[in-house]
Amino acid sequence: MERFACPTADRMGRYHCIDDHALCDGFIDCPTGEDEDRQACMFYKT
Repeated sequence: MERFACPTADRMGRYHCIDDHALCDGFIDCPTGEDEDRQACMFYKT
C-alpha cells in the first residue's frame, strides 16, 4: 500500500500521511483538502 504525504500541516503543525486509496475519494483527509484537488484528481485513478 502506498502513502500520500499531505503538503500542509494541520493547526497543531503536524503533517499527515494518508493511504493512497483515500486520494480523490470524495472525502477530505488532508488539513486543507489537497487530497481532493480537482486538477490533481483528473490524473489519479482509484
